[in-house]
Amino acid sequence: MEKYVGLMLFGWLLGTLGGVPMALVLQAVFPRFLRRASECLERGPWSSLVVGALGLVIALLASHVARQPYGLGKALGTVASFGLSAVTVFGAAAAYRLLGSRMYFSMNSPRADQAFPSTLLGGVVLSLAVLSVLGALVYVVVLAMGLGAGLIALLSKQPKPPVVSPVPPKLS
Repeated sequence: MEKYVGLMLFGWLLGTLGGVPMALVLQAVFPRFLRRASECLERGPWSSLVVGALGLVIALLASHVARQPYGLGKALGTVASFGLSAVTVFGAAAAYRLLGSRMYFSMNSPRADQAFPSTLLGGVVLSLAVLSVLGALVYVVVLAMGLGAGLIALLSKQPKPPVVSPVPPKLS
């Protein structure tokens, strides 16, 4: 077992660092949704954590239902499990962006408002934090908060821009 510890650590690090390129791709493809999710995470971190914890419970229940041998429950549980997993990945990318943005902001860097450098910095820092036991616990909390922020951003109503009607010219 001792000879595989280094290999396990390498796999663990590779698995967490693999999320950083995925977050960058998601940032390129879905920038508005990730911005909304990171804003939800910034505005209400505790509400994101509570919604994320409830989402994790639902994901566990859905995965249990998906393991049934047959029936409609198996299909619905599988769809719910995949959907919540996808929202968790989006939420993790939003958490990477928020953490990196806050770090750049604390350094008075102009990159604090740029999405790609913020996502990259936050992702690398959180991925390296996973190497310690406390960092792994923090990462689990960040994933739960990201899931909650993603669910809030996905299910909340977005304000529609006001309709500006053209003003007819005055006839004098």
